[in-house]
Amino acid sequence: MIWHLLALVFLALSFWIHWRVKNKKLLAIAAKLPGPKPLPLVGNALLFMCNFEDLIKVIDDILNEYGDVTSFWLGPDLNIVVKDPNDLKVLLSSQKTTVKGPQYKYMADCLGGGILSGSGPCWRKHRKIATPNYGKRAIENYSDVFNKEADLLLEKFRMKPNGRQIDFYQCIVQTTSYTVCQTLMGLSKEQTMSLPYLQHIIDETPRLYDTVFARMTKWYLQLDPVFWLTSSYQQQKNFIAMMTHFSKKIVEHRMETLKTIKQYNKTDLLNTEEDSVSNTQLSVIDRFILSEELEREELLKETFTIFTSSQEASAKISSFLLLMIAYHPEAQEKLYAEIEDVIGDQDRPITEEDLKRMPYLDMVFKEILRLFPIGTLLQRTITEDIVISAGTLPAGCSLVAPIYHLHRDPRYWTRPNDFDPERFSPENVKQRIPTCYIPFSLGPMDCLGRYFGTKLVKTICVKVLREYKITSLNTYNDLRLAMAISASSLNGFHATFTPRK
Repeated sequence: MIWHLLALVFLALSFWIHWRVKNKKLLAIAAKLPGPKPLPLVGNALLFMCNFEDLIKVIDDILNEYGDVTSFWLGPDLNIVVKDPNDLKVLLSSQKTTVKGPQYKYMADCLGGGILSGSGPCWRKHRKIATPNYGKRAIENYSDVFNKEADLLLEKFRMKPNGRQIDFYQCIVQTTSYTVCQTLMGLSKEQTMSLPYLQHIIDETPRLYDTVFARMTKWYLQLDPVFWLTSSYQQQKNFIAMMTHFSKKIVEHRMETLKTIKQYNKTDLLNTEEDSVSNTQLSVIDRFILSEELEREELLKETFTIFTSSQEASAKISSFLLLMIAYHPEAQEKLYAEIEDVIGDQDRPITEEDLKRMPYLDMVFKEILRLFPIGTLLQRTITEDIVISAGTLPAGCSLVAPIYHLHRDPRYWTRPNDFDPERFSPENVKQRIPTCYIPFSLGPMDCLGRYFGTKLVKTICVKVLREYKITSLNTYNDLRLAMAISASSLNGFHATFTPRK
C-alpha cells in the first residue's frame, strides 16, 4: 500500500515538474502580474469554492485588490482578467482571441462545439450558415409570430387571479420558447406543441446551465470520476437524452418540409445576402441541413443550441425588465406614457417603426442588459502573444472579460448598482467610454442573436405594459442575484399584474 502511495506521489511530482518546465514562459509572465498566490496543482481554484451568489463578491474583491489586470490559476490554466475598457476593445476584436477558453469544454460536453460553446473552423462554419436568419431585415418577417405569441401571453395573465402576486417567468419562457420554434426553427405552432419533452426541457434548462457553470468554477467537478458520482451527472445525462429526441423531431419536421420546397433554388437560398427579408424562407435548421456540412450529431446539438441560446436569454431579459419596472413605478409610468403616445388605444401589432419611436424603452432595455448581462464572464484562449497597455498576454493563457463587474464599475457609472435608464440618454452616452458597456461582447465572436432578442423582448414588454400595471410586494433591495453563465434572480420574478382598463 505504501509503495502504491509513493508511486502516485512520484507520478504527481513528475507531472508537476514536467509541466513547469514546459510552461516556463507562462509562469514567468504570471509571476510579474498581480493576483492571489496560487497553491500547487489546484492554483487559486479554492477561491471559487462558493455558491453562485457569493461569487459576485469573490471576483469583486479580487479586482478591487489587484486591479484591472489580474491573474489567477484554475489548476494548470492561467487566467488573466482584464477590466480596462480600452484593452478589452483590443482583445475582443483581435483574431488572436477567437478561440473559446478551456472552461467552455463543459458546455461543449452538452451542446457540442458549435455556435454557443465552440470556436475555430467548426464554429465559423456553423455561424456563417446561420447568420442570414439573424439580420435586421430578416427579423422583420418574424414580427407576426412575435405579436401573436405576446398576445397569447396576455391571455395567460388574464387567467391568473386578480390582485395576487405570481412568479411570471414561467409564462414568459414558454412564450419565448414557442416563438423561437416558429421562427428560427421554422415549425408551425402545432408542430411546436407536439415536440417531445418540450415543457420538461423548458423547466430543466436553467438547471443544466447551473451544472455547467459549477463545473467551470469548481475544480473537483472537473475531475470526471468525481462528477460521475454526483446526482448532477445523472440529471445532465437524462437531459442530453431528452434534448436529442427533441432535436431529432425538429430535424424530421424540417426535412419533410424541405422535400416540398422544389420551386426554390437551393444554391440561391443558401447564398442570400445576410440582411435580407427573404432569408426567412429557410429556417436556420433548413440551412444546416441543406449545407451538408454537419454530421448527424453536430446537427442535433446545433439545433438545440439555436433553441436554448435564444429562448432562455430572451426570457430572462424580458423578466428582469418587467420586474425592474415593477420595482420602479416612476420609470413604469414614463414608459407607459411613451407606449400610449405611440400606440394609443389601437389594438394592433407592434411594428419595427413603433419600437423606433420609443427611445425610453430602448434606454430601459439597455439598463437591464447593463445590470443583468446575458454573459457575466467571457473566457477566450490567447492563441498568440498580444500586447495591451498593461503588458503582454502570452499565448496559451486565457483572457477573462468580467462583463458583470465592468458594467457596475463606479469609475464609469454613477451609483452603479442603481436602476437608472437615464444613463443611456444621448447626452450621458456621449460622456462615457463606449466599451465600458459590452452586453453583446465585441468583435468576430459577438452575440449572433442580438437583434432577434432585442425585438422579441421589446415586443413582449410593450404588449404587457399596455394592458397591465405591474407592482410587487418586494423591492429592488430584496433582489438576490447569482452570477452563473448569465445573471439570475434567486428570488424568482414575483409581481402583481393589474389590468389598466
